[in-house]
This record gives sequence, structure tokens and C-alpha cells, in this order.
Amino acid sequence: MKMTWKQGLLAALSLSVPLSESFAGTADFTVQYQNYNAATPNDSIIEAGVQLRNNTSATLPLSSIVVRYWFTKNGATAVTPACWWWTTASCPGISLTTGSVSATNADQYVEIRFASTAGSLAPGATTVPIDLGITFGGANVNETDDYSYGNQTSFADWSRISVHDVGSAPTAGVRGGTPPSGGTVPPPTVSAEFFDDFTYTGTGDAAFSQLWTVRTYAGGPGVAGATWSAGNVSMVSEGSNRLMRLQTSTNGSVAGTSHSEVISKAQKFKFGTYSARLKFRDTPLSGTRVFADKYVQTFFVITPYNSPSYSEQDFEYLPNGGWGQGNTPTMFLTSFDRNVTASPSARLSYSHDGWRTLVLHVTPSGNTYFIDGVQHASHSAQFAPLINQFLDFQMWFIELGTANGTPRTYFQEVDWVYFAKDTYLDTNAVNAKVTSLRSASVPRKDTVP
Repeated sequence: MKMTWKQGLLAALSLSVPLSESFAGTADFTVQYQNYNAATPNDSIIEAGVQLRNNTSATLPLSSIVVRYWFTKNGATAVTPACWWWTTASCPGISLTTGSVSATNADQYVEIRFASTAGSLAPGATTVPIDLGITFGGANVNETDDYSYGNQTSFADWSRISVHDVGSAPTAGVRGGTPPSGGTVPPPTVSAEFFDDFTYTGTGDAAFSQLWTVRTYAGGPGVAGATWSAGNVSMVSEGSNRLMRLQTSTNGSVAGTSHSEVISKAQKFKFGTYSARLKFRDTPLSGTRVFADKYVQTFFVITPYNSPSYSEQDFEYLPNGGWGQGNTPTMFLTSFDRNVTASPSARLSYSHDGWRTLVLHVTPSGNTYFIDGVQHASHSAQFAPLINQFLDFQMWFIELGTANGTPRTYFQEVDWVYFAKDTYLDTNAVNAKVTSLRSASVPRKDTVP
């Protein structure tokens, strides 16, 4: 990864307008662009410098807009976006997603989104440049056929990187630049959906108990004899946002080990888009990280295991490794079927620490897994569910570091969960749905029959 950092601050002033209000005007923002990789347009990387100028007379929150860079992947099977620098080394306040389109000189896009912590942009002010990187798994691509490509080696106004309102289609809320023709159709209408923003006071909240069960009974998976504790599930705050936290604890002994699980009360989810925003954690909530503790952070959907029609589709993250991965942090994307001996599983052997948007398409033709807008696995029709499933979040130990007797607690956090019945939404469309529900102050919704 590129290790060049530039310092600077946004002109962040007080918020003067509600986030839900649109100032939509096609010239509200000017995008300025510099190609940091102009000398080699046929290699395995895109590197674009992007900065935004506020042309309005109002102070505008960056979290109200989305920036899209449009390109062609030229047959590459992997598309991975990254922020290589923006204000500080860790690119705080920025998230990136990818999506597919069918447009002039573009079959893919990367979206830059801003958290509320990114601040606001004063009238006439320009952001610090964002170094946007896009890699293709080592495959070489031809940048010159990309809609957003330019070969300028210094910053200049550029209309082929677009800006639009959060929650709108690129052509419905354009704030700057010009999207390519075609491929910008709004996401399909969702006839039935489930959404939970986890804004509860705690697990004792009556509204929480209507939708979810916190496990307390003994049994697998995990270390035999460990408990499943209701006290390991709580609601916490991150700024103004509420999150559901799951944790698992141990002191290296079975008696000192506890797991956690939250499962939907309803078994009514089958085909459609499953999605959740999770914060995976490599470091403990308390105590010292012990790599011999092999534990699992999860979001998955499942039928009862003893059902003859058992099925399960899993996002399982092992921060300390395990299941043959040594100490290497690994994400497993697995589809199970009780009647099939070999269940397919993709292994992503690198850290997933931090916020991740997980999207799963479950169709009669099979299951497709996405993380932060990038497809990482696809499993065939024999692993499609036969009956309705539960939503499930779980943390548990595979193995314990028995040589270390000091207490330690590991954790993960859930921002929201969303399901669209019989409808297949990309990550951008899921984010738009969630943003729309939040903007309408809808903390939870359930229209799934």
C-alpha cells in the first residue's frame, strides 16, 4: 500500500442545514482531479486525486453527498477500492463501496461516502485531496477507456467524476459533474423489507424482545461447557449512533468462558438481499490479545440444524486465525447444506478490522457474498435454502489459550441489519435504503410476511 501522507484540514464549520434537506443543483460542487498514475495507464492500478469545491453560499455537510468515480474493469475478476490518504494516514470519515453498471465507458464505479465526522465545507472552500486507489487483483487494465479517466498531472476541474445526494440515484440528485449515460437507473422497488437500527435502550427493551432472542441455553457451537450469557449483549453509543455489541470472554478455562448470540424471533427469511453493517474488532475490549484464543465474529442466516432442510449462509471472521489459518486473521464465506458433504467456503486471509458492509444475495440459483461492495464468493443452487431462515449474530470460541489465565474480552458491534424480500440490491442500493429509513426517523421496520 502506498505510504505517502499529506496533512491538511477541511474547512469544517458549524452545520447550518438539516442533513435531510437537499440543495440539489447540478453546479453545487466542482470536482477537481489529478491522475497520480498518469504515466502508466495500462497497469493494475488506478490512482486518482479527488477534491471538491463548494460553489454554493451555504455551509454543506460532506455526509450529505456521494462522489462516484466511473471506470471499466476490462475483465478483471477483483475490484478493490482503497483510500490511501486523506487528512491523516487512516482516512477517517471516508467509506468506499463499489457497484456494477452498464453505461458509456463504465461497467463499474467506486463511491466515496463521508461520515458525519468528516465535517462540513464552507462556501467557496475546497477539500483536501483524497487519494483514491483501485486495484484489480494484479490484473492489468486499460484506464484510457474509463469514463472518469483523464491524463492531467495537476489538479484541474473535471466533470466526469460525479457528485450526488445521499439516498438518491446519481441522475436524480446531481450536485456536480456529469454521470455517464445509461446504468444509473434507481434501485428496484422493494415490496417487503426488514430493518433494525438497534436504537434500543438495552436488551430488556420491549421493542427489542419483539424481534430478537438473546441466547442463554447451553450447547454448540464452540468450546464444550462454555456458557451463553445474556450479559454479553448490550447497546452502546458511538457519538450519536446506537450500536448492538456482542462480546465473548475467557480466562483460558472452560468454566471462565462465555459466548453470545442474538437470533431473530421470526423464521421467515428466504430469498432476497441480506445485509448488515458490522464493526469487526481485532483487539480486545479488555485484557490482552491472546492469539491462542481462536474466536469467531459472525453475521449469518440459518434454519434449525436438526431440520432435514437445514441450510446456512455465513460471514465468519476469525481475527486470531483458526481452522487451519494459524494466527492469520481470516474471513470465511460459507454456504452449508446438511445433505451436501463438501460445503463451499471462500477464505479471505487478511484483517477485516473496522466497519464492514456485508451483503448476501440468496436466490434459487445460489448465494453470492459481498463485502464493502466487492464480490468475494458465489455458491451454486444446491446451497440455496429450501425453507425460511433466521437472522443471526454470534460470537464464540473455537479454541482457548489455556496457558494464559488472565481475563480478556473480545467484541464486535452491529450498526444495522436490512433484508429485502425477493429483491437483489447492490451495496450502494442497500446503503441508500438504510439512509432513507434513517432520514425518515424509522428505527425499525418489518413488512416481511
